[in-house]
Amino acid sequence: MNGCVKGDNKGFSLVELIIVIAIMAILIGVMAPQLIKYIEKTNISSDTQLCDSIHTAIKIALSDPDINADMNAQNKTMISDFTTPDNDFRLDAYGPTFYTCSFGASVIETVGFNPFSSASDQRQHIKSTPARTNGIICAVTDHTGSNFAIYIAWSDRTGGKDGENFNSDDIDELEDSKVIYVK
Repeated sequence: MNGCVKGDNKGFSLVELIIVIAIMAILIGVMAPQLIKYIEKTNISSDTQLCDSIHTAIKIALSDPDINADMNAQNKTMISDFTTPDNDFRLDAYGPTFYTCSFGASVIETVGFNPFSSASDQRQHIKSTPARTNGIICAVTDHTGSNFAIYIAWSDRTGGKDGENFNSDDIDELEDSKVIYVK
């Protein structure tokens, strides 16, 4: 005899399937905004870490006595830019030959890519949504020239989609702006 019990096994009814689909749609509707916020938060964190690694690499290069002793014109220009009081500048302004001086080579070796390359090359490393379109890695020095900050212009550390350009030579104004930065 067949081991199956004969019965009325027709599967799921149409109503049951519609209820399951409706429950899944509600769950997706509730979870999607949270997932989008989480993704944007991780992108902001990634960009903050990028700024921090560039900041650290530049500090290491500035404190290296061999780099400071190098009289290469590009080297002197870079050191001067990072130590001049109230200076605001884009890192991509140095051009493709930056890696030829000891300062640039040291930063590139520490960071793992050339943060002084063109804006389009920089954007490959910028993760946050507003920054991917317009973001440019920049630096600003304080009033004494002894400290500097790295920031991403047109970024938004609040997670919104309305990036802001920071164009001031006052390092203290970074905290009032929305841009992603590291001092």
